[in-house]
Amino acid sequence: DHLDLPSLRTLAERNPETLFYVPLGNASLLQDQGIENVQELDWGQTAVYKGVTVHCLPSQHWSKRSLTDDHEALWSSWAVTGAERRFYFAGDTGYFSGFEAIGRKLGPFDLVALPIGAYEPRAMMRESHMNPEEALLAAMDLQASRALAIHFGTFDLSDEPLGEPPLRFRHAARNSALGEEAAWVFDIGETREF
Repeated sequence: DHLDLPSLRTLAERNPETLFYVPLGNASLLQDQGIENVQELDWGQTAVYKGVTVHCLPSQHWSKRSLTDDHEALWSSWAVTGAERRFYFAGDTGYFSGFEAIGRKLGPFDLVALPIGAYEPRAMMRESHMNPEEALLAAMDLQASRALAIHFGTFDLSDEPLGEPPLRFRHAARNSALGEEAAWVFDIGETREF
């Protein structure tokens, strides 16, 4: 969700045919790194690739790559929908009414990946980062069968303890319609089928 250019270069080098979908205004960042197979999408636009549809969708965040380029490129969330599975990736976002609209239009989702960290202090972070309880609300809005916790525990970006987000996420799930079994917190390198 942070458009990490070294990671994207590595992926492109592993397979030069990899196609990268990015929000409007971001293609040049990749192209400047020698990544040419890039397609920009605006909110609401879709692209079909190998039998699945990639949806560029709103999120509540901002964009910035340097001190002087606030909001010069679009930020987004993404859905990938196919005949058998529906997946939603929120990226960085605060909790907003768009989750319910996306759920009505594209849901239900088999799996949603939602950020649960970098939420304190709330007065400063509320607009751009959800807390774990809001992530569970977003999962409900998106009509999710399963929710995967992302965006926590890697960088010390805010005031909550690094270990707190997954504990709060599991606790909130226990007390939600989703349930703890469907609220996933992965260990590094862990995979699961869905």
